[in-house]
Amino acid sequence: MSADARPWPATRELARRIAETRPAEVGPSARARAREAVVDTLGVALAGAAEDCARLALRLACEEGAGPRSAVWGAAERTSHSWAAFVNGTAGHALDFDDVDWVMMGHPSVTLTPALVALAEERGLGGGPLLAAYAVGFELLRVLGRALNPVHYRRGFHATATLGAVGTAGACAHLLGLDAERARHALALAASEAGGLVSNFGTMTKPFHAGQAARAGLVAARLAEMGFTAAADALESGFTAAFAAEGADWEAAARGWGPPWDIEEGVCVKIHPCCAMTHPGIDAMLDLCRREGIRGEEVEAIGARASSMTLKVLRYRLAATGLEGKFSMPFCLASAVVDGRVGLPQFEEARVRRPEVAALQERVEFELDPELARSAPESERTEVWVRLKDGREFRASEERARGHIERPLAREELREKFLECAAVSLPAERAEAAWEGWWEVERAAEIRALTALLRPA
Repeated sequence: MSADARPWPATRELARRIAETRPAEVGPSARARAREAVVDTLGVALAGAAEDCARLALRLACEEGAGPRSAVWGAAERTSHSWAAFVNGTAGHALDFDDVDWVMMGHPSVTLTPALVALAEERGLGGGPLLAAYAVGFELLRVLGRALNPVHYRRGFHATATLGAVGTAGACAHLLGLDAERARHALALAASEAGGLVSNFGTMTKPFHAGQAARAGLVAARLAEMGFTAAADALESGFTAAFAAEGADWEAAARGWGPPWDIEEGVCVKIHPCCAMTHPGIDAMLDLCRREGIRGEEVEAIGARASSMTLKVLRYRLAATGLEGKFSMPFCLASAVVDGRVGLPQFEEARVRRPEVAALQERVEFELDPELARSAPESERTEVWVRLKDGREFRASEERARGHIERPLAREELREKFLECAAVSLPAERAEAAWEGWWEVERAAEIRALTALLRPA
């Protein structure tokens, strides 16, 4: 592009596509995948509602005096729609158990779902429009990811927070039925609300990123609906300059908009409640220990080799807390060897500090894979090895974790995960009712009947 050529008008064109997409254009396959993503998000939020960051978010919402109009999942309290999006988004990301998309390079559903559910509650809308809006929001997140990544992530920005705010604004604009002009204002306003740093991983601020993005997107769409204005070129000018200095080919990124919708590929669902970059290593270690019959007391040392991105994101050499453990390959591998699983209990504070896990963490070598550093710096691939006290050594590697879109979970596995998570906040019968109700969300005439199931009886 010449120096005086105008960039492709991404803000205007994306807003037009959002406004012109009719819910009926989002077919059964896209809606089914959107439903799976929404239900999984509800489950992990019900588990995350008990975490300190979620409880503090709810405390702030209550102290702010927000009107009791929208459900807080896993709690008796109600709050305003924007505060509900914030609290539920924070809870949904509190355990880092929510889904991932590798094009966005972030967590799509934990920003989209809380905002869309709160907005559907407010407007008395049903499940069909909600799922269609999710598909549109996911499509927009993929466009943003193709345009800005991997430069955006390499510069230290957390895409869940930055891209999530804009993607959620687009989804909410669609659910509200905004015209192209108002949808454009919503996207541009959300672009100014976007922010979030990878350096805050392993702290309460990472789940704050998700809650803030959900709230920002909802607020941007509602303000735009009221007539709030923003720049006509926010994405292709300021957003690109701030978040991806090498520029962005927005036209190419948006070329595939529409059927078949990107959500039809699915999202990567987690089976371990920790950073997705740990999952190939965890799966490889678990498989290796099962195959060779390895027991923790036999192990002399363990190790892993992974990509540049994996080492950057997993920033804790030794984990002192559960939050740090979610971003520590040594901790996750030590837990896999000692316990034979890496689930919710492994990140409880008392279990993190167990002597046998702490001792094994000290004997983990976590290093860069030179070949991946050269050829695939964002690769998920991880190679692990175990050396036993008798001198024997075993190796294994994994390209894609279970739950990846190339290795999807069956419905029964999704159900088991949902019920395990929901049990943290709901009695068993109510958790079952929530699963059944939300699995049939498209049939719901009003979302309010289903959000009631997410609160303790």
